[in-house]
Amino acid sequence: MAIIRPATPADLPQVRAISTYYILNTALIFTQTSPPPAVFQAKYDDLKSRGLPYVVAVDEELTNAEDGADLVLGYAYLSPFRSHMLSYAATVELSLFVHPDHQSRSLGSRLLAAVLEAAPVVRHRAYEVTGSDEEPSKVFAGEKGESEGGLPLRNILAVMADHADQGKQRVFVAATALPGVHPDLPA
Repeated sequence: MAIIRPATPADLPQVRAISTYYILNTALIFTQTSPPPAVFQAKYDDLKSRGLPYVVAVDEELTNAEDGADLVLGYAYLSPFRSHMLSYAATVELSLFVHPDHQSRSLGSRLLAAVLEAAPVVRHRAYEVTGSDEEPSKVFAGEKGESEGGLPLRNILAVMADHADQGKQRVFVAATALPGVHPDLPA
């Protein structure tokens, strides 16, 4: 039985393997080669430091043959959209991928539900880097004088393919505002 839980650093090698499949076989990830493991660790650390959700679907009854860890069936996270600009602090991008051998089992829907459930309570600790190369500093987004408390999320962007095997030809972008958080939508 698959469960959804927060990702841990031990999950990252399997997250990288799933990501590599999509890099090589679709246009869903806009890179041509799989980044090294350190990039996945840096992304994980950055998202955690910003207070953004990063979850995995795992099968606790199955283990990864390489390291004996829970078998990661898929993952999802929210990451900053245009993270270098505070004007976009309330907007995040959804990344969600399911291992190709475990698709059509509602894992993607469950991962999405977990991320969307977390989104209304997330306080995105967004910042811009200012200053010089010699003396960089961070300016944090905040409301009502809170310098590092973060901002509530208002918008989620997602890039999706309606058929993963045709991803290179059929990709579209979806955007949604969070009900109850966005001023024009009811709670």
